[in-house]
Amino acid sequence: MRDILKFIKEDYRIFRLVHRGNVFLNLIYLPSFKIVLLFRLSQLFDTYKLFKPFAYFCTLLNDFLHGVWIGPGVQVGKGFYLGHPRGLVVNPNTIIGDYCSIIQQVTLGGPCLKIGNNVSINAGAKIISDPIKKKLVEIGDNCIIAAGAIVLVSMKENSIVAGMPAKCVKEITENDNWLNKRESINLENGKN
Repeated sequence: MRDILKFIKEDYRIFRLVHRGNVFLNLIYLPSFKIVLLFRLSQLFDTYKLFKPFAYFCTLLNDFLHGVWIGPGVQVGKGFYLGHPRGLVVNPNTIIGDYCSIIQQVTLGGPCLKIGNNVSINAGAKIISDPIKKKLVEIGDNCIIAAGAIVLVSMKENSIVAGMPAKCVKEITENDNWLNKRESINLENGKN
């Protein structure tokens, strides 16, 4: 339970890093943090046998209100950020690392999928592992998955991945990830 509370605190910090301005209005108007909060609550309820029905209720509520299906069995690290996440579908066996950002219409499918830390998955991207061969598709740390990319094989860390089927189109440094860029923009603008 403590881990989930720590994760919620870090998820909120990342939300605030991305969405400056009036905290109250951002929390009411923008669905990003509400979706992550409902997901974290589903994880919390899922840890107790008696409360498992509430875990699935939170998942259904996220689906109904926000068009996001991410079940309580999905393993997600701290600092999870969803920007305009409508249409997000995540397979229950997926593992997502720390400080990942996912935008709308993304599908993370198949039984063997692992996303590294500081990964940015952009609009309409699909990352899918083969359900028959059950071969792990792993996205390395600090990757950027371009909008509309269809990833069917593992990608090494520090890559920009694009295309159908996707391939590494450029290598980047580990400091070029989405979170470092966002933090540097806020520092340039004089905001913490």
